[in-house]
Amino acid sequence: MTMPAGLPEQLDFHHYTILIVDDNPTNLGVVFDYLEQYGFTLLVAQSGESGLQKAEYARPDIILLDVMMPDLDGFETCRRLKSNDKTSDIPVIFMTALGDIESKLKGFEVGAVDYVTKPLHQAELLARIATHLRLRQLTHDLQQANDELQKLNANKDKFFSIVAHDLRGPFAPLLMRAQMLARQSGKLSQEKMARAGESIYQSALQIAGLLETLLQWARLQMGHVLFEPAELDLTPIIQRNLNLIANQAAPKQITVHNRLDGPALALADEQVVDTVVRNLLSNAVKFTPAGGSVTISAGPAGAGHIELIVSDTGVGISPEDLDKLFKVGVKHSTPGTANEAGAGLGLLMCHEMLNRSGGAIAIHSTPGHGTTVHVTLPRPTTNHQLPTINHQPSTTDHQLP
Repeated sequence: MTMPAGLPEQLDFHHYTILIVDDNPTNLGVVFDYLEQYGFTLLVAQSGESGLQKAEYARPDIILLDVMMPDLDGFETCRRLKSNDKTSDIPVIFMTALGDIESKLKGFEVGAVDYVTKPLHQAELLARIATHLRLRQLTHDLQQANDELQKLNANKDKFFSIVAHDLRGPFAPLLMRAQMLARQSGKLSQEKMARAGESIYQSALQIAGLLETLLQWARLQMGHVLFEPAELDLTPIIQRNLNLIANQAAPKQITVHNRLDGPALALADEQVVDTVVRNLLSNAVKFTPAGGSVTISAGPAGAGHIELIVSDTGVGISPEDLDKLFKVGVKHSTPGTANEAGAGLGLLMCHEMLNRSGGAIAIHSTPGHGTTVHVTLPRPTTNHQLPTINHQPSTTDHQLP
């Protein structure tokens, strides 16, 4: 079918659905037959009420609406379309024999984007349809670009906030202790020098951890993180991170339980799993009071998936704070039970990494009774037996988007 001259470029009509609302079967047939030649998906309704129902159900890309209909005329039908959140953004083009200026103005007043008079000139109708489809597509593209820009700005604000606040904080004790050693080393006992050295070391570790988190976050946002899923045993990765977390747990006398017995196989990216396990264990220890416990386990989670579970006996998280954890533009960095600092990026980064690599994360928490984090990963297509999970979820559930 040859396209009329002057149509907007780069439109494939096969991708668009048009709803035609007209009580006259002859008019319906003429418009239907003409537009069908160009590949549109076409829906028809012979009353305003039927048009409203089909518009809400099918969400067409454009609506061709007759004005002169019994019971519910086109003006009232359009008004109702525009007052419904589900159909308010669908462009409406009136088709009518009413050519007076008052009728046209009323059509625009109730929300129509265009007005064609009967008898219809078919090529003109197609041109108007194509123009408004193109405008709608451009509006959609602009909204997407705006949403992406807002996300980038939120990421930038988050990044600079961490650099300005969270990263600067750990330098204060480091500089103070280093200055003391530089100026008073000859007057300090071996014990005080050892304590100062340990303080400097711990501050440096904290700064290094924050820097690593920031670098990972930056690489993730720039798309420089390459995910390479492979058959992976979670057990050695978990053990490696348990060894790392031991120094953080020991001063608080927190008992860490490893409930994995034997291999726990997943189809996952090793870097993602390592980052997620490290962050979850670190958070669990951070928000668990002295003398508490942290437990990590794994088991089957439905067909074709494995679930990794990290639970603690810590302070828990309120539903309001759970919502803040995963909004980039919202500042949420709570000190740990021993006043440990954090960048507020750990769980957010885990969420993004898992989403981009085929995994998922969910949190169950009750304030004052601890938190349990569930990470779901695909399993390789093998018959390996996984240990059974024995876990009772808490009363407050929060599923990440």
